[in-house]
Amino acid sequence: MKPVRKLAHPIAIRAHHLLCMLGFRGLGYSTGFVLSMRNVVDELRSNPDASLIVVSGPDVICAGCPHHEQGKCRREVDSEEKCLALDLKILEKLDLEPGAHVSTSEARKRLRERITSEDMALLCSDCEWWPLGYCAQGLERLRSSSPDPDGG
Repeated sequence: MKPVRKLAHPIAIRAHHLLCMLGFRGLGYSTGFVLSMRNVVDELRSNPDASLIVVSGPDVICAGCPHHEQGKCRREVDSEEKCLALDLKILEKLDLEPGAHVSTSEARKRLRERITSEDMALLCSDCEWWPLGYCAQGLERLRSSSPDPDGG
C-alpha cells in the first residue's frame, strides 16, 4: 500500500506506540486510523534512518484516531492519563527522556534490548488489543531478529 501522505521528519511517535507498531496488522478504531497507522508503520519499516521524536503525548498516529479530540485521548474518561503514564514507563524502560531524538533503528535496538515479554505483559495487559497477542508476537520477532546496520 502506498503512503496516505508524506510524513514530516522528524516524526513524533508516542512512546507506547513504538510497542503498538510491533504488532500492527491493519486493525484499528476506524478506517482513517488504520490508514494513518499503516502509513507510519510502512514509513518506519522502509526507512531505518528515519528521525523520530519519542514523545509522551499525542503524536502523528493519534491524529488519525476518532477518539483524539482537542489534543487528548477521549476514548474513556481517564484514557489520556493512562496513555501518558504508559508513555513515561516505556520511556524509562528505553532510557529516553520525553522529546528524545532517535533513529528508527535506534528505537528498534532499544526495544529489542530493553523490553522483555514480561515487561510487555505488565505494561500492556490493560490494552484492548493485548488479548490478540499481536504485539507480544511482534516483540518476539524483533528480539529474535539479528541486529544489522539496516535497522534489524
